Parts: sequence; structure tokens; C-alpha cells
Amino acid sequence: MSYPFKVSAVICSYNRARFIIDAVESIFNQHFDKEKYEVIVVDNNSTDNTLALLEKYKSDHPEYNFRFVTEENQGVAFARNRCAREAKGAIVAYLDDDSKAQPGWLKMITDFFDKNPEAYSIGGKITPYFLTTTPDWYSKYFFGLVGKFDQGENIKQLIGQRYPCGANMAFRKKVFDEIGYFNTALGRSGTGLLANEEKDIYMRILRHGKKVFYLPDVEVLHAVEGNKFDKDYVRRHSMGIGGGERLRLKGNNAALFKKFLEYFAKWGYAVVYGLGFLLKGQWSKFHMLERFRWWVIEGFLNPEKAK
Repeated sequence: MSYPFKVSAVICSYNRARFIIDAVESIFNQHFDKEKYEVIVVDNNSTDNTLALLEKYKSDHPEYNFRFVTEENQGVAFARNRCAREAKGAIVAYLDDDSKAQPGWLKMITDFFDKNPEAYSIGGKITPYFLTTTPDWYSKYFFGLVGKFDQGENIKQLIGQRYPCGANMAFRKKVFDEIGYFNTALGRSGTGLLANEEKDIYMRILRHGKKVFYLPDVEVLHAVEGNKFDKDYVRRHSMGIGGGERLRLKGNNAALFKKFLEYFAKWGYAVVYGLGFLLKGQWSKFHMLERFRWWVIEGFLNPEKAK
């Protein structure tokens, strides 16, 4: 099939006026032929001035292949699906609205797909940059909270539970025809923090025998605001992980039971690992690690509370 563009760089946005133009410009500032790509922003009913900023940007840059649309169905999975449907490129590359693509992002994505026809999807490194100081309870166990994704310095095929994250992932356009779209029963919606729509599509890709790769040099910077360290946010984020997994595995009782045992074991491991923090007098690190794992179990047992 012929596509007008080599790649469509797409951004889902919801109330991120503070960051959205930086995200868009990080793509248009790439050293890559602008005739070969487009940038699409799918706004998911923002109530701030996101749309006004996008309208002005489009007006200021009529020479760019840039457009934006509104997805009225609330939820990141709906927005991501709209991105895929709107895209006119052979590759659909996702960037978060609070992230910035680093130099070479577009070129390295397209080059890898060109040289590796067996690759159906790739994910790159996500490096957080903090807009506030980190709290005393923060540790490596909360890398997922701040969006950090780093699988080392070598290209590798992803075949297990590690999978690319939404802030920096790309697919061949044909994936959505062959595998299907993001599961709209999963993922964040408004202020809800349900998760695992990314995991769901990647598990389906792997089940179809297709290949997914991690590219360390395909990097984005991800902004981390202070609200990410609010304890109520952490609780809802954690419950969203468990709730999303419960819904993802709905109807598969064996998998659900196995997942519950896994989560319970991880809670026990967290208590044991946390003893190391206690021995160092770091009570807050122990307490939040234990709570994180317990909140995941709570969300798994009651996914409605995680929405």
C-alpha cells in the first residue's frame, strides 16, 4: 500500500497547554525532510487553551504538514486510535504531549523500519526531567510513575513483559489493520488513571508472532510535574495498574488467578526489599514501596475504584 508520508508523528493531548507546543516543535525541529512526514495532534476535549495554541501554531507555520483534530470520546485509548486512523504515514510514531523528541528521533525510527522489515513496532528510551524536587520516599521502584523507560544501551527484541511505553513508541500503520486498535476499555480517561492499554496491544502483537524492538538512541525527555508525587495521585496510579490488568484479563480465570498470586508475591517481596530501607533509617521509602504494591492489589480486586 502507498502512503503520502513516510511517517506520521502523532500526539494525544489533554489539558497540557503548558507543554504542547514544545512537544510539536521538538518534532518539526528534527533534521528530517519535512516533505516526508506530518504531525497530528489529537485533542481529547481539553478545557484549557490547548486548541487556541494549536490554531495559532498552524497559522504561524502554513508550510508545515501539521493538523489537529478533537476526539470527543474521552480516554487516551480513544485518542490513540484516532491518531492511528488519521495518520497518512506508513509509520505511526507516538509522542506524549509533555515530552520532547530528541535529535535524530524521526530518522532513527524510519531507518530501523526500513532496514528491519520484520519489525512491527519499536519503543525508545524515555528520560524524565523533573520540574520539582523528588520526595524523600522516591526510589527506583517508582520509575514507572515518572515514565522512565530504559532497557540498556543496546538494541534488543522485546519478547516478555517489558514493552514500549506510550510516550515513545512507533508502529507500522498496517499493525492496526492486522492486530486491531487500542482497547478503549483500558487506559486513562480524564482524571482517571486506569492503565495497560499499551500492554494490551503489545501482547496482541506478540501473540500474532510479530516482532517488537527497543532502540536506546530513539530518546524523548518526559516532563515530571510535582503532582506526580502527590500521595493520592500515587495511590490512584497504582490502583490503575492493577485495575487495568484485571480488565485486560477479563474472562481468563486462570490468568486472573495467576496474576493475583503474582501481585501478592510482589507485595511480599516489597516488604522484604523495604527492610533494606528500614535498616538505613529510610522509613518513608519502605512505607511507600509497600503501599504501592498493596494499592496495585486493591485496584486489581476492585477495578471500578481505579477509574
